[in-house]
Amino acid sequence: MEHGRYIFTSDLHLGAEKYAASQEDFISFLANLPKDTRALYLLGDVFDFWFERRRRPVGFEAVIKALSDTVARGVEVFFLKGNHDWWTFGRLERETGLKLLDPQPIALNLNGKRLVIAHGDDLGPMDFKARLTRTVLKGRLSIFLARYFVPERLLYGIAKVWTRSSRHGNDLNPYTFTTDSPLYRFACNFEKCNPVDFFVFGHIHQPIDMTTAGGAGFHILNDWSQGANWLEFDGETISRYFCTFEN
Repeated sequence: MEHGRYIFTSDLHLGAEKYAASQEDFISFLANLPKDTRALYLLGDVFDFWFERRRRPVGFEAVIKALSDTVARGVEVFFLKGNHDWWTFGRLERETGLKLLDPQPIALNLNGKRLVIAHGDDLGPMDFKARLTRTVLKGRLSIFLARYFVPERLLYGIAKVWTRSSRHGNDLNPYTFTTDSPLYRFACNFEKCNPVDFFVFGHIHQPIDMTTAGGAGFHILNDWSQGANWLEFDGETISRYFCTFEN
C-alpha cells in the first residue's frame, strides 16, 4: 500500500455574501495540508459563482496563487464542477495546474479501495424544476449567449440574485436528508452493478456518515459556513475533520 492521505472538501462558496468561507481561510487550509497529502479533491462549489469569459472571474487572485503553490509542492489537486462553478472552460486548470475530473460521477481506485465521488447535484431522481434548471444553466445555447452576449455586470448581477434566492429558500425550508434522498438512492442503485467501498459527495451542505444497503461507506461533506471541514482517506478508512474559524 502506498502511504499518504487523500483529502476531500467542497462547498466553500468563496465570494458569497454570507454562509461562505473567506479566501484567507481556504488559503490557510491549503498551506497547512499534511505533508503526506498525495491528492486534494475539490468536489464543487468552491466558488459561489465562477464563469469564465475572455478573462477569468476577478477577485480570486490570491486563491489562484495558493492553488498553484499547492500543486507546485507536489500535491495533486483535482476539481469537480459544482452547480455554482460549473462554467470552467480551461482557464482555471491552466492557471493553477489542477486537473478537472469530468463527467461525474468519478470512480477512483486508491490503494485498492474503490471510491465514487461527485458534487452530487445531477445524481439520482430529479423533479421537473431541477431538470429545467439544469437544462437552462448548463445548456450549450445558454452558455454561448452568456459568454458572448450578456454584459458581464448583468451576468454577475443575475448570479447574485440567483444565489441569494436559493439560500433564502433553503433557510425557509431546510433540506432533510433521508434514505429516500436522491444521492442515497443513486448510491444504492449504483452499487448493485459496481463494487464500491466508499461514496463521497457534497452539494447538500450537511455532514452525513452512514452505510449503503450494500455495505459501502456513504459520506457527504458539510459546507464551510461555520469552519473548514474535510474528509481524509488514509488508504483504509475515511475520517471527518472540522476546524472552526477564528474571529
